[in-house]
Amino acid sequence: MDIARKIGSNIKFIRTQKQMSIAALSEAICKSQATVYKYENGQIAMDIDVLYEIAQALHVPVTSLLYQPPMPKGNAPAAVVPAFFAEQNRFFAYTYDGRQKKICESLLECIGEETAATAMGLSAWPEQKPAYGEKVYSVRLYMNLLNEENLHICEDAYTGRMTHYGAITNIHLQNYNARLDQYFISIPSPYIDSETKWALAFGVSSRPLMPTAGKMLLSKNRLEKTKELSHRLLLSKEDIRLLRLYNFLVVM
Repeated sequence: MDIARKIGSNIKFIRTQKQMSIAALSEAICKSQATVYKYENGQIAMDIDVLYEIAQALHVPVTSLLYQPPMPKGNAPAAVVPAFFAEQNRFFAYTYDGRQKKICESLLECIGEETAATAMGLSAWPEQKPAYGEKVYSVRLYMNLLNEENLHICEDAYTGRMTHYGAITNIHLQNYNARLDQYFISIPSPYIDSETKWALAFGVSSRPLMPTAGKMLLSKNRLEKTKELSHRLLLSKEDIRLLRLYNFLVVM
């Protein structure tokens, strides 16, 4: 794998998505257009300082530009985790956005034990010793994937922690660029293994800025965005019945 070419491809994709010209990017990082062109085509490798300058100019986390090969299945953290999460470090997350009338696909990655990740500066949360029976890991969420080939290119990137309590798994995330945007995912009965599992996702929405809550389907494998999947993600009559019964949006 040509790492410089892969990083350059990521830069070009995000730049074009944001409708930024090579001239504008070159001006922002004080480099010539020819140099930026060579960066994007992998003809020359860039210094780490330049990589961070490009990320800042594009308003994305630097991790969105990097080549990040997935860990082989089976290299999940060694500590005991609930059955649904065992031997798995990558999950696809699906919600339905009624504003855009489409399925939103995101990627959730477990990147290691919380203490190790905190030391590397990957977590937004202070180091904290887990209580008895808790298993804590640092995670990243790439929300609303934009590139079929590179799953780390997304609309928004979040970092945070995943805590397994046995009966429930909670994920607490914060937007890399907008600190007020925090996102929570709660997964009931993670000790029951299956290919997919329902979760409750709640946080701050943009366009407009408002608190929201909805159903999320977590999957160990990528799903096709079919009408059937859309139907599953929409609030059903049973969801409405439970909402009226409890006066809460409930996911079981």
